[in-house]
Amino acid sequence: IVERDGEIVWNEGCLSFPDVHEEIERAARIRVRAQDREGKWFELEAEELLAVAIQHEYEHLEGVLMIDHMGPLKKRIVHRKLQKRAEEHASA
Repeated sequence: IVERDGEIVWNEGCLSFPDVHEEIERAARIRVRAQDREGKWFELEAEELLAVAIQHEYEHLEGVLMIDHMGPLKKRIVHRKLQKRAEEHASA
């Protein structure tokens, strides 16, 4: 990500945490520099949902998860919710 502009708050979810959502503040517009399949560099400008999705996925590359944006109490609630879900699936 080479440029960020503005702010947007988006209610995000993640396949890693089913049924968990969090409002996360991100840049409303971004410009990224990346390589295509042949290794050729290009730049892409994105706004709103695409900008949010790119920033979300970029954070995964950096080792940051959606839950890292949550406070300690909400993290505990999510942990319990996911634990309960896993136990229900294990007993089914």
